[in-house]
Amino acid sequence: MIRRQFLALTVVASLIAPAATASEPKKKGGGEGYTQFNTINVFTEASRRRHGTLSVDMGLYSDDAKLVEQIRLYQPRLQDAYVARLQAYAGSLNSSALVNADFIVMQLQTATDAILGRKGAKVLLGTVLLN
Repeated sequence: MIRRQFLALTVVASLIAPAATASEPKKKGGGEGYTQFNTINVFTEASRRRHGTLSVDMGLYSDDAKLVEQIRLYQPRLQDAYVARLQAYAGSLNSSALVNADFIVMQLQTATDAILGRKGAKVLLGTVLLN
């Protein structure tokens, strides 16, 4: 008898648990004002190989809710501008070069301000990898 009651409670608990977790809002990594972009991969010159790769993981942060919405709407255009700027920079790199993260941030920030038409969104770099 106790075994049946235990099984019944287990079944009821398994049905209630997903409903309780589904109603909770999912926490966004980086905060409400952070917009994560896909990793950007561009090609570089490499010795004795076909090419190397520069990979940049980044996002934009803004305190202004209207600007965050604009960033989400303009995300494809921003991604395209970032790829163009990084490809131009990566063309000057070879396999033994050191990556200048400050220059990359400056280039991405300039592209961001130009596309959005105003300042206020800050470029945040995650990972920069030259392979």
